[in-house]
Amino acid sequence: MKSLKDQRHHKRYELEAYVDYTGKEFLLNHKITDLSLGGMKLQTKEVDKVGQEVDIILTLPDLEAVIEIKAEVVWSNPEEHIMGLKFKRLGIKEHKLLQEYLNKTATN
Repeated sequence: MKSLKDQRHHKRYELEAYVDYTGKEFLLNHKITDLSLGGMKLQTKEVDKVGQEVDIILTLPDLEAVIEIKAEVVWSNPEEHIMGLKFKRLGIKEHKLLQEYLNKTATN
């Protein structure tokens, strides 16, 4: 059986970006540290259920850009207050901005 890490289609980047998140909680300007073209890891006080669709506004400070994304909770760990989110319906413009940001982050 493949591990969750083996099932990823996109490289994860450890970086500093900010997100507004609407799910079980409503978070404003919440720092994230793990991001890819396909999703992100988010730490919250309360995690949402696997399968829950959530709204994200991702702020990319180096590009002075904001991306609105629908995402789905694909795993959660209530004990550590973290969950994995998979991006859904990421538009071409948003994908390009996110790729540019990740490329820029990888070279710093």
